Amino acid sequence: NGKLPTMWARLNPATDKSLSSWMLWFQKRYKQYKDWVEHGEPKVMWLPGLHIPETYIAALVQAACRDKGWPLDKSTLYTKVTKFTESNQVSEKPKYGCFVSGLHLEG
Repeated sequence: NGKLPTMWARLNPATDKSLSSWMLWFQKRYKQYKDWVEHGEPKVMWLPGLHIPETYIAALVQAACRDKGWPLDKSTLYTKVTKFTESNQVSEKPKYGCFVSGLHLEG
């Protein structure tokens, strides 16, 4: 029927993807995690591939605050749009924060 099996769906973020689209997403997600374990944090984080991306963003803020001695409760995060169009254009990850991919604007 081309739908994600119920057992798999219960263990994953909610999605309306067909089984074939979900498998492509899962393969990309698996590769990101595997590369992260084998080579360290990626230069560009594909946010849709994280199970709970908010925790990754929170960890980035916490790490910067810890390193700089800033109070966490007075900290915030911001976004900056770059001219990068492909992940391979990024030569190194920033000291604080991250480059992300996989975000889309609607409206």
